[in-house]
Amino acid sequence: MTFSIVLYDANDEAWGVGVASKFLAVGAFVPWLEPNVGAIATQALANLEYGPKGLKLLKKRSAQEVLTILTSKDPLRDHRQIGIVDSKGNAAAYTGKNCYPYASHIVGNNFSVQGNILAGYEVLESMAKEAEGRGRIYEKILNSLKAGELKGGDKRGKQSAAMIIVKKASKTEKEFDPTVVGKYIDIRIDDNIEPLKEMERILELWSATFIEEEMIDVSIYEKEIKEALKRMGYSDLKTWVEINNFEGKYTGSKIGKTVLKILLKQIDFEIK
Repeated sequence: MTFSIVLYDANDEAWGVGVASKFLAVGAFVPWLEPNVGAIATQALANLEYGPKGLKLLKKRSAQEVLTILTSKDPLRDHRQIGIVDSKGNAAAYTGKNCYPYASHIVGNNFSVQGNILAGYEVLESMAKEAEGRGRIYEKILNSLKAGELKGGDKRGKQSAAMIIVKKASKTEKEFDPTVVGKYIDIRIDDNIEPLKEMERILELWSATFIEEEMIDVSIYEKEIKEALKRMGYSDLKTWVEINNFEGKYTGSKIGKTVLKILLKQIDFEIK
């Protein structure tokens, strides 16, 4: 009833889990992560203890070792499904023989994709292809889930999705920055007709608010900015920025590219 990806990105020093399912609040149960330790997705007849126990074991053991320990002691292992990536990016996965079909997994370089009650193998194949592609870790996770959905995803339908990414904690001069505690992305769509579309919308907002990006000269799009602000009833850009909590992406003369994209959507204008 679920398809997911666990992924490590060496460039961002980040570990992530993306998941979608015809199940309420899948993000509350499947993803388990810890910075500098690894990421786990536990699903099918999910053994939630795989999460905290697995992370504890990952502090000293590899993904494959942890997988073997967890499943070997579980009398219901034939009904479980799990994907793991460790601190070094080594990945491992397991699909119990009694998981509802179609159920399987693919393990690749720094990732694994897994699913059950799927439309078919092509769901996982398309997800793996996106995981091997270029882009930031959150882009690869989103693209992987979208690709899986396009191939049929969970054959029962759609309901919820989540993307959780942690990374090596870093000091910052920002007034507010989730990465100081290792939190990079934390998005849950618990009940929605189109959970991945909603995830993509929220991800754009998260990126605009928290993630470093290219800063654009406001003067380049001065006309379009004024038109968008007028349409929304704002007299100046600073007020709109502050009300929407984008202060960290606005200097007065420059504005974050994603923030600008969000603003100019009001007049159906796209920046390159």
